[in-house]
Amino acid sequence: MITVTHFRGQPIPHFVDTKHALVEYVLRKYRDGEPISNGEFIYDLNYSRFGTSIHNLRREGFVIETLPSKKRGLVFYYLVKAPDDTAERAQLRLVAT
Repeated sequence: MITVTHFRGQPIPHFVDTKHALVEYVLRKYRDGEPISNGEFIYDLNYSRFGTSIHNLRREGFVIETLPSKKRGLVFYYLVKAPDDTAERAQLRLVAT
């Protein structure tokens, strides 16, 4: 059972009833926006062991990119491809500034 009701100002739907489903939901929902940080998983979604869900999703066929940050200890997660994707999606490209 999950304890959060909102993420990034948007309500979490009622069909998301486990923390694993919550990780999958937010990765899918925000895949075209800003990647999700490990801090958001821990503090905003109240899920300190989210790495297990990331690992299991990868085993299920999800391609999840781990993006490093310049800030120590901060990483971002970005959903590149889900097993049920039908169309080719544009990749996230990082540009050095």
